Amino acid sequence: MASIDDMIEYGFAECRFGEIIVARSYQGVCDVQFLDFNRMETIHQLAARWGVYTPTTQNDTMANTVKRVLFDGYDHPLKVEYRGNEFAKRVWREIQQVPRGETISYTELATRLDALDRKAEVREAVMANPMAVLIPCHRIIEDNGAIGSFHWGSDLKRALLRWEGTEK
Repeated sequence: MASIDDMIEYGFAECRFGEIIVARSYQGVCDVQFLDFNRMETIHQLAARWGVYTPTTQNDTMANTVKRVLFDGYDHPLKVEYRGNEFAKRVWREIQQVPRGETISYTELATRLDALDRKAEVREAVMANPMAVLIPCHRIIEDNGAIGSFHWGSDLKRALLRWEGTEK
C-alpha cells in the first residue's frame, strides 16, 4: 500500500498560453508542463518520471489554483517539491531568483552558482526543469543574447518573455 508521500495529484487548467498539466505530491508542486500533445501521452510521460506504480488522482481545482498563481497574479503560497539531483535542485532554486522581466545567460547562471567549470551541467539542469514558469527557465538565454531553446519551442519562450515585459 502506497503512503501519502508516494501519491501524486494532477490536473489540467487553461492559461493564456494554452493548456497546462500540474502535478503535486504531499511535499508540493512537482511538475508543470504545457500540453503540446494529447493528455494521455503527457500523463504516461509524467508517470515514467514519477514511477509507473505511483498512485495518482485528478484534481483540476488544484491545477487551476496553480495556474492562477503563475499567470493571473493570485497571491497564494505554493509549496514546491524539487525532484532531481542536488546540483539540479541548486540550479532550479537559483533560476527562481531571476526576477520577472529580466533574463540572464547560462554563463551568468553558472557564475551565480560558483559553477563555471560545470556550465554544461548547468545547461542540462535548465533543460531538465520539470516545472515550467514556476521555475522560470524561459528567463535563461544564450551567452550571445539569442533567445535559445525551450522545451515547448522558441515561439512560446518569446511569448512568455513578452508577457513578462522582457522582450519587445
